[in-house]
Amino acid sequence: MSVIFLGLAGYLGSSLYERAFSNESSVGPVSAEGAESDYTYPASIEIKSADGRMMMVTLLGRSTTHIEFTRADGQEFAYPIKSLDADSQALVRRHTNFGIKNTALYMAQGSMEIGDLYVQELEKRVREIEEKMRALSQEYGGSSSKVERRTIRRSVEALQSEKAELQSKISVRQ
Repeated sequence: MSVIFLGLAGYLGSSLYERAFSNESSVGPVSAEGAESDYTYPASIEIKSADGRMMMVTLLGRSTTHIEFTRADGQEFAYPIKSLDADSQALVRRHTNFGIKNTALYMAQGSMEIGDLYVQELEKRVREIEEKMRALSQEYGGSSSKVERRTIRRSVEALQSEKAELQSKISVRQ
């Protein structure tokens, strides 16, 4: 029984550590971890490009590498986060990472590359893994069989391993 407790405590501790010490609060959405984000979409924000141009935009979404927004004239854009000044980068990174909806359109326009799509798909898989781990944790709490609990524990360990591998692939692409 103590091994199970240590396993769950280790998992929760590592999740909290990752959220506290990474630039991305989480690869997946903050709400997926059970907390509600104060930074929701759409959001009217003022951003500043690295070359000093200020712009009032409506933020529609973001991935690890890009933001999607509309200007006051109604045009939609995908813009690299690294092309923003440090304060604007920090502001947009506070918003939940749900990805960019019109990725194919932006790729056709040349705003995004195939590598950005790859990262977005990796992030999607990480969010799916987090959801599955949450479901397994609930199933574990309702289980009375030692065999079933051991199977769930092994499944969670395998998912944690896969998540770590995907996160390392994402960090290489950034």
